[in-house]
This record gives sequence, C-alpha cells and structure tokens, in this order.
Amino acid sequence: MKILLIDDTLSLLDEIKDILLMEGYEVITATNGFDGLGQVSSKKPDVIITDLVMPEMNGYKLIEKIKSIDKFRSIPIIVLSAQAAKEDKDQAFALKADKYLTKPCPATVLIDAIEEIRSK
Repeated sequence: MKILLIDDTLSLLDEIKDILLMEGYEVITATNGFDGLGQVSSKKPDVIITDLVMPEMNGYKLIEKIKSIDKFRSIPIIVLSAQAAKEDKDQAFALKADKYLTKPCPATVLIDAIEEIRSK
C-alpha cells in the first residue's frame, strides 16, 4: 500500500514515515499541500495522511482539491493535525476527509486508522 504523508514539520514527517516504513508501507512525502497535490497526480497513492496547517496550500484546500478531481475522489484521506477543535473536525469531514486524528497520535492509532480504511 502506497501512502502519501504531508506535513510541514520535518521531524514529525520523518518520524511518521519511519513508523509507516517499519509497518511495510511504501511512503511518499510532501511538506505542503501544493507539493502534496503534485504527488497525488504523479504517484497515485492508496491513502493520504495530511496535516491541516501548512504553508503554500493548507490541508483543507488540499482535501477540497483532491475530492473535486474525479480520478482522485476515492482516495481515502486521514487528517493528522494538532487542531483539535470541533469546528476543525467538522470542516474536514464536510470536505470529505475519511478520518481525523489529533497530534500527538500514538502509532498504533494511526496504523489502526490506515488498516480500517484499507479494509473498506
């Protein structure tokens, strides 16, 4: 399974990438929504994990763009963000995010979310 991981905090990006690689996933990374959108087009991931607060293009705009493109609409999106307010979650789900996890997130919770999406 190919996962696109998008986060502008490089230390966190590397940490999550290492965890996913140890679990046997193929991992592609991007540091903002704009680069992430390019990776979606070129690499066609099976799952996208994205932060919300990023430069260039935030996670909300990224989700909105991905879900507006027919050939990418079905790619599941997991939001992994420090934004824990109900409004943030509601907005992400309104844009058709599939899961919403808040940072810090235990690795087991993230892996369980990926596996749950995978089994759908």
